[in-house]
Amino acid sequence: MLFPEKLRQLRAESGLKQKDIAKKIGVDIPMYSRFEHGERRPKREMVVKLAKIYNTDKDELIALWLAFAAINEIGTDKLADKALIYLREELGETPVSAPTEQVAVSAPVVEVKEQPKFNIEIPTIDPAKQNIVKQLGNSPFPQYYNGDALKMLSRVEDDSIDCIVTSPPYWSLRRYGAESISTDNIEEFIEQIVAVMGQLYRVMKPSGSLWLNMTDTYQNKALKGLPWRIALRMMDEQGWILRNDVVWDKQNSAFDSSADHLRNTHEFIFHFVKSDDFYYDDEELRLYFNNVAEKKAKEGKTSSGVTGMKYRRNVMGSTALSEEEKKNALAELDKVVAMVNGGEIPDFRMFIREFPNQVMDSKSEKAKSINEKGYYFLLYNKNGTMPGDVWNIAPANSPVERYNVFPESLCHLVILSTCPDGGIVLDPYCGLGTACKVAYDLHRRAIGIDVNEIYLAKAKEKIQQQPLSLF
Repeated sequence: MLFPEKLRQLRAESGLKQKDIAKKIGVDIPMYSRFEHGERRPKREMVVKLAKIYNTDKDELIALWLAFAAINEIGTDKLADKALIYLREELGETPVSAPTEQVAVSAPVVEVKEQPKFNIEIPTIDPAKQNIVKQLGNSPFPQYYNGDALKMLSRVEDDSIDCIVTSPPYWSLRRYGAESISTDNIEEFIEQIVAVMGQLYRVMKPSGSLWLNMTDTYQNKALKGLPWRIALRMMDEQGWILRNDVVWDKQNSAFDSSADHLRNTHEFIFHFVKSDDFYYDDEELRLYFNNVAEKKAKEGKTSSGVTGMKYRRNVMGSTALSEEEKKNALAELDKVVAMVNGGEIPDFRMFIREFPNQVMDSKSEKAKSINEKGYYFLLYNKNGTMPGDVWNIAPANSPVERYNVFPESLCHLVILSTCPDGGIVLDPYCGLGTACKVAYDLHRRAIGIDVNEIYLAKAKEKIQQQPLSLF
């Protein structure tokens, strides 16, 4: 077992997350992740700290660290066998003649695992240079920054962003000019995206949300599962909490001449948070997907005249409710009926205990109410039911050839539902700036980052064409 494997084993046994260990030793989460995957070697004093945190033998951990360093240097070299002989001699072991072409000398078998090929440089976080949010201040106009996403994010303050809406470049497809990620190697592409996601975790508030749009791709006739490979690493290595995997049904797709797989008409949009206390306003989602006002107008339905007589009969004829429970149930029924007739709610359902001494095992609100009071009221939301996780929204037309654009309606939904009024929206791959433009329209502040100056110029034009958005 080598040093990276030992770190993974110790953390698994401790029950701690990577973010917990990273904080204790003073590095960010992506950097600690590289320690566990053998992409970086921590300093010796950091190994001592890790041994203390994991309550393990310090000397053993340092020895594994040293062995890993040696393997990195000579393990895959064609002269490794010869180097091992010299090393044993230096350590006082019995000398062994160096191998010649005529005599084969067996060297100790050392299991060497192939080391990761990619070493994504994570910028050092200097608090003195973290000023992007400070520079934004209370300005209603989006601020755009030209540069690499990973480097520019090092200038964003910790826990400062309310909502992140972004769509990283497509792997090996979006080559319409300068792109933030241009590698043809799919593993390196994943590494670069995951590194950026680690920085986004750092800059997002505990109450914030990340909406990550990713599409999949084929390589050698195989669908690669890119969105999920990235999402799983975010959860396992960085501590992200996945709230929803939304299937974005684009309702159309580009021409596809393939005859051995189905046309692709969807992409994934992942909703991530970093704590269970996140901002969420479901009203806009309900209104958009249910078309409540439009449906009522077409159907000509009104809530006036509701009596709840059916439920009254059920309560009065029940043998499972006590007289006191019946009295309370009828009194609350009168209040709920008044709410419907007053237009506060569109409708309701009432459930009562089915037989004497019934105890429901479920931990739901319904079960708790029936166990304690003998009845439960399900009040319908005036804006309709909560929408599902398949969204039928057509993509927007793009002013740039062969460039997909987030539809404004999609950005509108996620920003209104997860970014408070006056909050800050960030898009680290902002492209033509749709998310920033929608944030501006909705009285949210916005920060856009992109490596392509042409895209940023077009993004700024969108705002210049708009009237001043006042808070």
